[in-house]
Parts: sequence; C-alpha cells; structure tokens
Amino acid sequence: MRDIQLNLLSVLCILCLGLLLTGVVEALDESTTYGAYPGAPTQVPTPTPATTTTTTSPAAYPTQPTTATTTPSMQPVTAETSSIATSSQGTVTALYYTQAPPVVQQNTLLAYDIQAAPPAAVYYSGSYLPWTSFYQVFPANSPALWIASSVGWSWYATCPVGGWIQELMYVPVTGAMKVYDLYPDGTTRYYSYGFATPGYKYRWFRADTPGRYITMLTIADIPSNYIVVDVA
Repeated sequence: MRDIQLNLLSVLCILCLGLLLTGVVEALDESTTYGAYPGAPTQVPTPTPATTTTTTSPAAYPTQPTTATTTPSMQPVTAETSSIATSSQGTVTALYYTQAPPVVQQNTLLAYDIQAAPPAAVYYSGSYLPWTSFYQVFPANSPALWIASSVGWSWYATCPVGGWIQELMYVPVTGAMKVYDLYPDGTTRYYSYGFATPGYKYRWFRADTPGRYITMLTIADIPSNYIVVDVA
C-alpha cells in the first residue's frame, strides 16, 4: 500500500514538473511576441510642397526725364527771332533776342515744355547742376525763378540794352501769381498774372534801360528767390 502511494506521488511530481516546463515555454513565446511590437509608430514626414517663385522685371519708371544729346535751344517766338547772343569766355550772358516777341506774348505768362527743351544746367544750391542731377534733387515745393543764359538757367546774367530775355519759373501750387521788377532807377513795377497752375512757366522781359534789374515772384503769397540782370 505504501509503495502505491509513493508511485502516485512520483507521477504527480512528474506531471507538475511537466506543466511547469510547459508554462515557461509559453511565457518565453509570449515574451518574444511582445518584444516584436515596434512600440511608438514611425512618423512618416509630410513632404513639403514645391513653391514656384515668379520673377517680374520692373517696368521703367516714367518720371526720369530724357537727357538731351545737345544743348537745347530756347523755344523760339517766331521763325525770324533767331539772333541769339553768344556768351563771352568767363561771363554769364543772357540768351537775348533782338526782335520783340508777338504782342500777345508780351507781359503774358506762358507754359514751358520742360520735356521738349530741358536746360543744359540749372543753378541750384550754390552751383550749376546738369538737368538730370537737378531734376533728382530739386524738392519742387517752393516757387523758383531763373534767367535763360549762356550756361543754363541762372540767377544772374548780363544783357545789352534793348534785349528780350526769357525768365523761367517753377510753380509748385495753384494760386495767384505776382511778379515784382525792381528797375535801375529804384522804382518797382508790379504784375498780376491771375491764378497759375503748377509746372514750368516763362515770360518775356525787355531790358530797356542800362543798370541793374532785380525780379522776384510770389505764388499764393509764397516768395521765390530773386534774379539779377545787369544791362549795359
């Protein structure tokens, strides 16, 4: 009886050992399966869409004036008024006409086409500047006055008695224009040209008496510089 119990106990031990070994093997299999799981998913980068850049060539800015290849002549009054004085070396001589302009143009404010006949040089801020340089630095916010001369638009020039000269002016705003001429005898003549619009203008002036003439203008009560003509 005792032998039978020992045999049964041995069988049970063997069965328990077998079950235990089977569990270990299954546990190892499950551990291998779990280890094969990659964990956090791999993020696939989103491709950056291609961008197209369009390059546009800027158009030429239209405000730059055309540079004259030669020194522009004065705008003629008539075909007959071609006798313009030439300048002597080292002097500033007004470009004067010996023949009077038509009566309708005398004591009249006239428009000047600056694009058709730009000056060779303009006196500004103490020196004569080429037109293209002057055009870029001139603030154009106040009235300005010049004399058409042998070196360009000047603040000073000489002229023989009886010559007709061209006085150029820049008008920055619309307003009442007044011109004041101080004559050699000390008298002042005043001219009212009514309302002037912005832009370049000119008028004809006759140096009819020897001596010094001084001229200035106002537009909307804003004064310009003054110009001097010495007549002999």
